[in-house]
Amino acid sequence: MTGPGEGARHPLREAPFARLWVSGLLTETGRWVLQLALPLYVLALTRSPLVTSVVAMLGLLPSLVVAPLAGALVDRFDRRRFLIVVSLAQAAALTPLLWVEDAGDLWRVYLVAGAEAVLTMAFESVKNVALPAFVAPGQLVSANAAIGLNASLGRLVGSSLGGLLLGWAGLRLVLGSAMAAFLVAAVLAATIPRATGAHEPGGAGRGELWPGLRDALRAIREVPALRGTFQCVALLSLAQGMFVVLFLLFVTDLLGAGEAEAGLLRGVQAVGGFAGTVTVGVVTRRLGAPRLLSVGVLCFGAVSAVTWNLSQAPLGLTVYAALFALAGVPAVWLMAAWLSLVQQSSPPRVRGRVMACVLGLADGLQAVGMLAAGLLTGVMSPLAALDLQAALLLAAGLLTLRTLPAGRSGATAGAPADAKAAGPVRRAAD
Repeated sequence: MTGPGEGARHPLREAPFARLWVSGLLTETGRWVLQLALPLYVLALTRSPLVTSVVAMLGLLPSLVVAPLAGALVDRFDRRRFLIVVSLAQAAALTPLLWVEDAGDLWRVYLVAGAEAVLTMAFESVKNVALPAFVAPGQLVSANAAIGLNASLGRLVGSSLGGLLLGWAGLRLVLGSAMAAFLVAAVLAATIPRATGAHEPGGAGRGELWPGLRDALRAIREVPALRGTFQCVALLSLAQGMFVVLFLLFVTDLLGAGEAEAGLLRGVQAVGGFAGTVTVGVVTRRLGAPRLLSVGVLCFGAVSAVTWNLSQAPLGLTVYAALFALAGVPAVWLMAAWLSLVQQSSPPRVRGRVMACVLGLADGLQAVGMLAAGLLTGVMSPLAALDLQAALLLAAGLLTLRTLPAGRSGATAGAPADAKAAGPVRRAAD
């Protein structure tokens, strides 16, 4: 494991973290294969944006309900074994989709989307909570940026593959590729040594689920960095939920393109993700994690607004591909910043529950955003709805700029104030 004095050593040079990273990359790839292909499949089956948004929404709401339980499990059990079981379950949960033939089988899609959302949230919770045990504190933002990069790479490979496979061979080949990704992720998780942070339960005793959840919610309320990050993630998630549905209309209605082009635009953001990962260390040293979050969200919102409104000009697909790639830079910055703030500002004994609460909130508000997008398309143009989505991103950046304490110390910016505020929470948790 990286020690405190090894700040120059890149986290990916540590074998346990590298295995966690690759396992996460495969899971992200499988998730993005499904996240692009399933809504497109449902849209083609029903020709209804509202039904498409409901399918996507039902894929997120269950995780909001299950988040407290998942957080408690993350705090209590062997995290390495947890990763293996969840990855295997993700592969097995896809099997009902093999019997989907027409709109009468949509209930199978609802069921699988909900199960995959719960399992994805559980995987993300344990991966993000275990991460600080793999790297030195000063490298936490860089490690989270690497995690953000594998999310971008998963998007690049998974969404491109999902669009191409769906258009070329149909749903069954899409399912086969996602299953394979989840199974290999389970094998890799099994190679993580038990002596690392993958087996680092938080120590919560059995029967402490609800008291532990109360302590996690109290920490979010009382710790300034957690409270500000929580508010920012809420607005980001609402905007992201709208994007999931509106993006399909952006491609099909405003650009006049199809499945392959949709996969390309969703995937090319990974190109910018590389640049974001390379630059995040320098930018964090200059700004600190709180300001990195603000700047990342504001830049992301600005690029989104420009992209949506350029659709009114007769431009080629290359221009939009370049803009989506550019958006990948602040996307990695903001993800690395908010994950680092949550990881380092959370009381250790309830860190899993805090992370699960944040991820559960994100999924719940993404579902609200998806439903809102489906409803908005009935009363306003796709471009107006997309402009509203960009406005939410800009509002999130301005709110974060105002509420989070500034600092240049990376992920620990504002730590003295946070530690003071978290004192009663830590005592209650202990």
